Amino acid sequence: MDKKNFLRIIIGGLGVFFLTAILGGCTQSIKFKPGDIRDDFCGAHLNFQYCKCAFHNDFCDKIGMKRGEAKKYVNEKYEKWVETEFDKFKNGCRADNGYIKGKACFKCGGDEIAGDDTCADRSAEAVKEDEGTEEANDEVVDQGQCKYDSDCEPICEGDVMWKMGCNPRGNICEKTFDTDCASDPEIFGSQQIMKTCQNGTCVRNEEAIAARKQELAAEKKMWSDAVKETNAARDNIRTAMMDANKNCINGIADMTNVAIIEFSTRIASVLAGGIPDIAAMTASAAEKAAGLAAEHVKNLAGAATDYAGDALQRLYNYQTGEPAETEKKLAPHEYIKLNCDLYEYFKGVLAESDADLEAALKNATEADRQFRELP
Repeated sequence: MDKKNFLRIIIGGLGVFFLTAILGGCTQSIKFKPGDIRDDFCGAHLNFQYCKCAFHNDFCDKIGMKRGEAKKYVNEKYEKWVETEFDKFKNGCRADNGYIKGKACFKCGGDEIAGDDTCADRSAEAVKEDEGTEEANDEVVDQGQCKYDSDCEPICEGDVMWKMGCNPRGNICEKTFDTDCASDPEIFGSQQIMKTCQNGTCVRNEEAIAARKQELAAEKKMWSDAVKETNAARDNIRTAMMDANKNCINGIADMTNVAIIEFSTRIASVLAGGIPDIAAMTASAAEKAAGLAAEHVKNLAGAATDYAGDALQRLYNYQTGEPAETEKKLAPHEYIKLNCDLYEYFKGVLAESDADLEAALKNATEADRQFRELP
């Protein structure tokens, strides 16, 4: 072997030796890259309706937000998700013999061990460790303290879920960021029920769902009862209307004291009973459903007096028999006109109640539909 080739072999061997040494202790850098808000976050980690509203102005009515509000909400949720993903990135880095600096993970070589912000020689670190140190570290975790973020379980404070992270200075779990579960709704058809926090997780609010179903059941019963009461009142009004029409047509032929007494008693009873005021019930608060039917009854007596005038008051005088005083009696022409007026009045009440009855049926159907939407 000549001198030239010998030198080449020596230099090549040294190169391999130094390259191996360098690679054995090299540090690899991996930068944290958050997922895209539209491609990776929306739909997978947040109800798509919020993103549709924020970015396309769709479904805003479903979530009860304006586009600007939805955009702010989506961005806040995305930022918290990115923080969670970065925590996972940090834990994975440390578990893979690396350390975090800024938003990057620096992985140490095979003969090195990761420290807080640098790679140290593994053999030197091994000398420092002994069995007592390992037992002490185990004891830290056993006492509810931590070494990594993954040792810390999330907690609930009311409806707020707190993500916990490990403070390396004291090896204790501390709050990092919060998620308001009450601002994260579950969508059930046309309704949304806000979630609640249980065992460190945002979960379905079973209590709120049960309360809503109870409310809807009471509302449905109220409207169903209103339909029954309206139909019963309409039957009585229709009978009184037909009697008034007959008296209006026949005139004085049926104007006997007995007939007038019976008619006055029937009219007084019908007008005193009234009829459910569906329009007023619809406008009232749903939480008062149980008492609405009793509170909202149309006063037919007052309206009938306004319509028929003083003659109606004199008709009432016949309920206990023919009055003795002349001024309290009804003249034949007054009795005929009163019956004709009452016929027209009751006819108008029935026509108005047609729309009321339809509204009550619609409200009962809607309450039942919403009840069936809920789990």
